[in-house]
Amino acid sequence: MRRVIKMEWTERLTQIRKDLDRLARFPTAHEILIRYLQVAYEHLENCPPYAETLLTAFEALLSYELWHHKAMTKLAGSQELQMRYLIPLGVEMRTALLKLVNKLERIQAYSPDETVVRELLKAHCYYQLGELEASINCLEEAVRQGATHPVIYFVLGSNRHRLALTEYARWEPVGQQLVVTDKDAFEKTLRQALEDFRNGVSYSGQEPMDARLHFWMGMVHEILGERNEAISAYKKASEIDPETYGEEVRQRLQHIGSTESPSQPTPPPRPPAELQEERTTIKPISETELESFRKALSEIETVSDLLRKMGGSPESKEPSEGN
Repeated sequence: MRRVIKMEWTERLTQIRKDLDRLARFPTAHEILIRYLQVAYEHLENCPPYAETLLTAFEALLSYELWHHKAMTKLAGSQELQMRYLIPLGVEMRTALLKLVNKLERIQAYSPDETVVRELLKAHCYYQLGELEASINCLEEAVRQGATHPVIYFVLGSNRHRLALTEYARWEPVGQQLVVTDKDAFEKTLRQALEDFRNGVSYSGQEPMDARLHFWMGMVHEILGERNEAISAYKKASEIDPETYGEEVRQRLQHIGSTESPSQPTPPPRPPAELQEERTTIKPISETELESFRKALSEIETVSDLLRKMGGSPESKEPSEGN
């Protein structure tokens, strides 16, 4: 495992922090993604300089995210571009993620902070690849190693929420209802999500995050048919952050009040627009930007170059003392 001198390590950490700031400026980069990567960065700062392979992995993932959101911003507002580039773009991005997660799986971790960073990066890659259970397993390990930030609990809970609705239930457009296909797994997964959100609240102390966690608790209680608990959680979210959740809560309470059989599965409530993954308020691109985007397609090599920097399998020898 190549060692980096303290100065190089510090310079690369500084660049990562700058790139996180750049990523946050993209309209397609959700606040939760930014806060999630910031938590991973905080743990990376505590890692020793011998963890160079882990540092490079972080750079690779951040490079991927920057390129992805630049591409998505350029594609927004142009159906022609979307039809031409979305499929090949998706193939390139999936290939990059598969390469990165394969490297991450082989990285040795020698401290809790190193394990947290590795598992958070893996969890994000697996989520992007649609591997929800693998993502959840990585997040659980990160929590066991000390990643107790409320945003981690939120991501863990929301992943379980999605897993329950996609793997253990299906939406029937005819009749407008949720059909549970595996009741035990469905309820168990949602109960675990509730526990994640409660843990997030216990570690939070941040009003916007508290409101988000309570709103999602309300959604889970509503899906489980627990009317009173859902109402309580929704009202708490609205009290904490009425600007974001006031109207959403009003609609959810109106729906709950009009449901004759709350014990029956109902349409799963959608997260408020502020929490959904896609942003729709992106300006159409100009002809100049169109040409820039076509040139930007070659930037996928940036991700490949960073992945190649990681080389073969990292050395398995534990670092010597004093480094």
